[in-house]
Amino acid sequence: MASERVQLHNWSMGTCWAACLGDCCGKLSREHVVSRSLFLGEQVSAHGFAWCKAEPKVVGLSSLTAKILCRKHNSDLSGLDSTAAKAFEAMREMMRLSNVRSGLKPRIWQVQRYQVDGPKLERWFLKTLINLAFEGEYYIGRDSRQGGQPSRTLVDLCFGRTKFLRPAGLYSVVVGQQIRSTDTVSFAPFLIDHKFVSGGLFSFRGFRHFLSLEEAAAPHLPKGIGLPGEDWSICGLNYHNAQAREMGGKHLSQVLETRWPEKDNSEIVVENPR
Repeated sequence: MASERVQLHNWSMGTCWAACLGDCCGKLSREHVVSRSLFLGEQVSAHGFAWCKAEPKVVGLSSLTAKILCRKHNSDLSGLDSTAAKAFEAMREMMRLSNVRSGLKPRIWQVQRYQVDGPKLERWFLKTLINLAFEGEYYIGRDSRQGGQPSRTLVDLCFGRTKFLRPAGLYSVVVGQQIRSTDTVSFAPFLIDHKFVSGGLFSFRGFRHFLSLEEAAAPHLPKGIGLPGEDWSICGLNYHNAQAREMGGKHLSQVLETRWPEKDNSEIVVENPR
């Protein structure tokens, strides 16, 4: 299938979304709005964005770029891309090993474990949300002062100058179904009053996540809210989920551990990712 070139936004040239920090340096660099390092090929299936809500589209990765960060701020956030790529690769390996073991006689497996830095992954989701919503029609965060711009609070969070405080932050969405693990990332903004972006809904290689930007109350997903064709209001939300465990028959096969500073024993049981 031939890939398509898409225009994500009518971005202005010359605006770094982290300019409020006051330390921009260098020209604007061409930023992949969804990290290039996640994907093995030159094309990606995109779904859930404004230009592909009805059905997935295969697009070239070179299309998913925009000049929205200066060189300094792009470089400062490169560690978040590395963390997301590590998580993506762990999920890719989980799928490969699951496919191998599903064809073998059930047994007590040697448990494979993968580790991801939770706070950096959380910040990567925030960075990606800002990239996708930047210079759009909605205020990014309740305290944003201009449509299409992130609030100073969110920029500080993204650059690690402050930390998410519960209930704001990353939630794993407990879907209660098999994970279809492919090289895709899907996104939909979570809006308040059709004016503010107060969170983001993501499918990250088949694993569902909700990033809440609300500090005042625990997130509530209204009926019908979710990625295309899904209703996440009936799903559970695990804050700073620590483990995703995959069973091979009756026995534990693999564990994806997301490391957080606080002790968190919540977990998701995955049935044979596909």
